[in-house]
Amino acid sequence: MRLAAAVLALAVMATPARAQGGSAPPDRGDPSAGRRIFLERGCVRCHAIWGNGGTLGPDFATAGAGRSMQQLAGLFWNHTPRMIEAAERHGFQWPTLTEQELADVISYLYYIKLFDQPGDPDLGQRWFQEKRCIECHRVGGTGGRVGPALDGYARYVAPIMLAEGMWNHGPAMQARQRDKGVPTPTFEGREMADIQAYIRRASALEPRQVVLLKPPLPERGRRLFAAKGCVRCHGPAGRGTAYGPDLRAATLHLSVSEIAGVLWNHSFVMSSQMRARGVAFPKFQGTEMADVIAFLYYLRFNETEGNRAEGERIFRAKGCAGCHRPDRGPAIGPDLSHSAAVTAPMRLVAAMWNHAPAMFAVMRSRAVDWPRFEGNEMRDLSVYLRSLARPAAAR
Repeated sequence: MRLAAAVLALAVMATPARAQGGSAPPDRGDPSAGRRIFLERGCVRCHAIWGNGGTLGPDFATAGAGRSMQQLAGLFWNHTPRMIEAAERHGFQWPTLTEQELADVISYLYYIKLFDQPGDPDLGQRWFQEKRCIECHRVGGTGGRVGPALDGYARYVAPIMLAEGMWNHGPAMQARQRDKGVPTPTFEGREMADIQAYIRRASALEPRQVVLLKPPLPERGRRLFAAKGCVRCHGPAGRGTAYGPDLRAATLHLSVSEIAGVLWNHSFVMSSQMRARGVAFPKFQGTEMADVIAFLYYLRFNETEGNRAEGERIFRAKGCAGCHRPDRGPAIGPDLSHSAAVTAPMRLVAAMWNHAPAMFAVMRSRAVDWPRFEGNEMRDLSVYLRSLARPAAAR
């Protein structure tokens, strides 16, 4: 299953997102370029994606969802000493990265989580029966005839098209369920992925050619989020209004199928509230729902707001000031107020990454602990350091 997920993810990532009608802003990074860098710079020798790659470092497909780019940069930094030591042991050259390249790699590692591992068909059969889907829908000739057969969805590996079909027919389905006294099913965790796997196994669809969907585009999803009227309840950045919740919290650490489940679980409340306000229930076609879900998935990724005062506290508490702005004695590291590196968040992260081996050597020789950054500490630190930048550095 892991191999199938990795092949699917890498196959769709081989088609550059920029060539498909949407491009990521420079500060967001390009996942397609990040994939290329991940392979060319040898990251794959130590790190795997869904179990495919090296084993010296962690599998990047199992971490990252729901964190901002700077939070992911903090995770990179925290593991840098182990990475340096592993590179030294195996004779690997430390890969240096430009600001854009690092943004691309981090974006790729975040984006790859959009591709779920295939679900468990045995569990999917269980959910299909327990949630009473089988009473209305049939797969492989087994099941009810109130609703359409679901065999056609066997063309897809991921459950996103199934989720889109459920969403579009949701109000009608839920009305029929109310009339029959059948509770509307809800989905948690990977249950939708499991049902999709069951449909693929049980379907009588022949011939069956797997349909590989284009990579979902967060920027197109943002435009659809506005065009479909989602902003009227959730706000342009998904941060919520008096009518709808903050979607950043609702989708935190979730994959595509899990976000699809959350949307379905709230769709019947949403449809009734939209009717009361005279707002049309939005419908999706093609890969539109995948694009909107990708937009929701990325809501936290590009957050850059931070707390300057907290950043200054971190700068001193983590020992950064001891090398870069000591109260007395010569500085060991450069005066960051003169450095262009502090003028943009990813520029700072790239500079830290590229100089990490030299910094680690100095800190190891002086028996100084490597500073770790948790939560939003990297973001706060970046805001504080930008406030120190002198005009010459900013240029």
